Order: sequence, then C-alpha cells, then structure tokens
Amino acid sequence: MWKSGKLEIGWGFAAMVLLALLAGAGSVLPLVLLSALCHELGHLAALRLAGTEVELLRLTAFGAEIRADTRYLPYPKEILCTLAGPAVNLVLALVFARIAGDYVLAGANLLLGVFNLLPVPSLDGGRALFLLVSWGADPGTADQLCRRVGLGCALGLTALALALTLWHGAGLFLLLGALGTLLPQLPRRRRGRDGRGFSKKSSSVC
Repeated sequence: MWKSGKLEIGWGFAAMVLLALLAGAGSVLPLVLLSALCHELGHLAALRLAGTEVELLRLTAFGAEIRADTRYLPYPKEILCTLAGPAVNLVLALVFARIAGDYVLAGANLLLGVFNLLPVPSLDGGRALFLLVSWGADPGTADQLCRRVGLGCALGLTALALALTLWHGAGLFLLLGALGTLLPQLPRRRRGRDGRGFSKKSSSVC
C-alpha cells in the first residue's frame, strides 16, 4: 500500500490495472481511468463547494473511495455531492458523443455513470437512495430498504456477469465489478445519521 497525504493506493488497485493489461485492455484502460478521474473530481468539487473537507481518497481493487465528514451537511447537499460523480460522467458522455464524436470515450463515461447509479450501498446510487429515504423517513428504515434493494440488485448483476463470462467468454471485468458491489454487503454494516460520513465507492472496472 502506498500513501501520500490524503491519497492512498492499495495493492488491489495495482493488481487490477495489471490484470487489465494482461487481458489485452491496454487501449481501453486509459479511457476508463480518465473517466474514473473525472468522476472523482466531480465528487471532490461538490464536496469543496459544500464546505466539506475530504479526509481520504483511497484507490482499491474495486474502484475509488472518498471519505469526508458530512455529519453537519444537510441531506439535500449530501445527495448532490453523492450524485455529482455520475452526473459528470453522463454530461461528458453526451459531450464526447455529440460534440467531439469520440464514442469510445463517451461509452466509457456512460458505462461508469450508469453503473454508479445502481441502487447498491457501495455505489453512489445506493448512497443517494439511503440519504433520500433517511431524509423522508429515518435512517433505520433507509438501512433496511437499501440493504434489501442493494442485495437484490448486486445478486442480479453478478448472475448476469457470470453468465456472460461462462457462455460468451466476455464480461470478466464486469464480473469483478459486480462482485465488488456484492461482497461488501455480506457482513452487515449499520449506518445512521449520527456519525455518518461521506463514504462512497465508484467502480472503475468495466
């Protein structure tokens, strides 16, 4: 593990990059990493505008994780911070497709943005759903709902990725990304409004 200031890079991230290169994804990998960088910059910019200091940016085997203390941040602002990353990717996808005519880079941003909007707790969509339900009801209800919805979504995504990998010889990196959404849900983790912090993972695996 390598750490410098607020940036931490785990061995898992380096292993994933190496695996992608060995699998022949060298031409696509820079585009995916660039899209992931724009995604994280969207989150960081939104948090900065909200007056929240980022404590840590960690790169792992399944993507990136931002940690920031948002206990005193209103729900609407934290929801916006959570959705800022996928929003940047979707806007860039439109810009690259319509203006630049770069459909490969547009596709990378579109895939990353849509993937992170899935209602899975470890992704932006799941975090936004938790905050939205907590805002309208309470964190306990939000936790139960998000765990059920997220587990069902992660199981479905993993099954689809496994089928693509076994039957068509494709979808290996999608399978790894799907496992990245499923594995964190196996041990139960309680969340609540008190002591909560902005902690999200955005997969850079495709």
